[in-house]
Amino acid sequence: MTGRGAYRLRLALRDLGAASAFLAMSLSGQVPSWTAALFVATLGLALLDVRPFARHVRESALALLGSVLVLWAMVASGHMDLVVAACACAALLTAQRMLSGHGAAVDQQVALAGLLMLSGGAALSADLGFLPCLCAYTLCTSLSLALGEVERAAPAGAAPPAAPSLRAAAALTGVALVGGVLFFVAFPRLSWNLAARRGGNSFAGAVVGLGDRVRLGGSGELKSNPRIVLRAQLDPDPGVDTLGAYWVAYRFDAFDGLEWRGQARPGRPLQRLTLARGSPGALSQHIELLPAYGSRTVVAIDHPVQFSMATAQLPSYSVRTALVPVGDESVRLDGAASGFSYYASSVLRGEPASDDAATRARRLALPPRLDPRVPALARELAGNATDPAQIARRLEQRLQQRYRYTLELPGPVEDPLADFLFQRRAGHCEDFATALAILLRTLGIPTRVVTGFYGGERAASEYVLRAGDAHAWVEADVPGGVLRLDATPAENRSAASATLLGWLLRAYEALEVRWVHGVVDYSFADQVTFLRGVGSNPARKQLPAAGLPWAWAGTAATLGLLGVLLFLLLRPGPDEAQKLGDELHRLAARVGLLAKDRWLEELPSTSPAVPQQLRRAVSRYLEARFGTRPLARGERRALLSAVRDALRAPRPV
Repeated sequence: MTGRGAYRLRLALRDLGAASAFLAMSLSGQVPSWTAALFVATLGLALLDVRPFARHVRESALALLGSVLVLWAMVASGHMDLVVAACACAALLTAQRMLSGHGAAVDQQVALAGLLMLSGGAALSADLGFLPCLCAYTLCTSLSLALGEVERAAPAGAAPPAAPSLRAAAALTGVALVGGVLFFVAFPRLSWNLAARRGGNSFAGAVVGLGDRVRLGGSGELKSNPRIVLRAQLDPDPGVDTLGAYWVAYRFDAFDGLEWRGQARPGRPLQRLTLARGSPGALSQHIELLPAYGSRTVVAIDHPVQFSMATAQLPSYSVRTALVPVGDESVRLDGAASGFSYYASSVLRGEPASDDAATRARRLALPPRLDPRVPALARELAGNATDPAQIARRLEQRLQQRYRYTLELPGPVEDPLADFLFQRRAGHCEDFATALAILLRTLGIPTRVVTGFYGGERAASEYVLRAGDAHAWVEADVPGGVLRLDATPAENRSAASATLLGWLLRAYEALEVRWVHGVVDYSFADQVTFLRGVGSNPARKQLPAAGLPWAWAGTAATLGLLGVLLFLLLRPGPDEAQKLGDELHRLAARVGLLAKDRWLEELPSTSPAVPQQLRRAVSRYLEARFGTRPLARGERRALLSAVRDALRAPRPV
């Protein structure tokens, strides 16, 4: 590589490293759009090696100072968040330095400004994309700084050996990354959760949006969406990979033939909401609604009895919010935010059936213009059963057996219930739940349709629900309590996405959950748990409490391993010229042209037995080893090949 090529490569790597750091900030969606536009323009000019500030350093510095003062004025007036303003300042500083030329000082300043932007990215977002940005910044910046040192050490007018320098720098960068990971895992630390500002924009927006109505005949595309919308930690932890739980969001009584609607009015906001008396065996849940959820309706495992400690995740901070009961239909979170978290408590026993006459009447109401075939079908499916619970179970089974699940719907029809029962005989969960609820009502059994989610997939120490886990089922009032019924075939209740894009998105979001647990929320307690498990019996559940010595021992082992790796990589080894000399000495000694204890420089240059190719190779070795012209890429191999061919040929005596 020529000197000009090495120069262009160094600057390109430097600027791409800065771009990676800026991207780490931008992933949060909180960096001002004008900052992004300015930085993209700066990157384009820098990659084209157009650096206008090199001739106007003072003017550009004054403009930078003015921009910083404007940003801080916006912070003081409350028009911009402090962390966002600091990130914008770091971006402006980086842009000014990138367009100010090159040199050791400027390169180091760009690298330091990139570190500031990485810190801003860690403070603004917990997105998994921060990891590849960090790795890209580390690699590009390390290679750029290494090339800069090689350029300055090369003799004047000589092309720096860029390729071996890049290989060595890449190897050292890899060791540094591995060492950083080990250091992060083992070194005793505290976690302030600086990266827990999770109220940023959601990738591709909200996808669920549970509301106070469910209209039949809608699209079934949601069922194939693998986006994670909810995370939950359970206590006690069931410890299973697939939970198979019903998560209640909304209960509907009123059906007009086309849609189910909520009718209750919101109540008074409360910090702690108790729906029913709990029990000593209640299941506690810490639930986080992600931006993809897109609703303020809380969700909890059936049967929820209490909600508390609700928090709204705003872009710059978190704030406590209230819980609003909406009759016995749902519970909503007060205020608007992109994400929420709260605690819920549920009991696994059934609820008592309502004995209120008005409530019972609502749950028995039939839609106007009900198709007369519906009551007849209900009696046929019930057969000779007389007990309400037995009738309900029989209808549930008959619908599962006689009707097919499908997401290919014909669109709006005049009577979606009759169309499902007598024409298509296929539909999704809302069709099955509606059919079961109305069939039971025609037989005098009070029912209501429930919407929420079904399932729960294990991810690290918690469970996640996806948009495709959205589901609908039925609750029936029978003697003895409320009976939960689900006429949808069991294999079609959870998310199912067979597309490649769906699989990739599912894998990405599952990895992101592990990233949040293993990196963003990683703390000293996690370190102690990890280090206790090193070399321990996996079957042991209870471990001793002495975690601090283990942490320091792990730190010492990590630093020791890192030192050994650095020693092996930094240990001086033969360069290309030395390798050429060693090989030429071996070849000459093997054919008797040079004694093993003699120097290569003592090879007789006038003897006709010494091939011309060997003389030329020795001369080239001496020039590269002690002169100013290093070997070009591939030159050593070419010289050795020519020497071997010459030595195989007959030599004059």
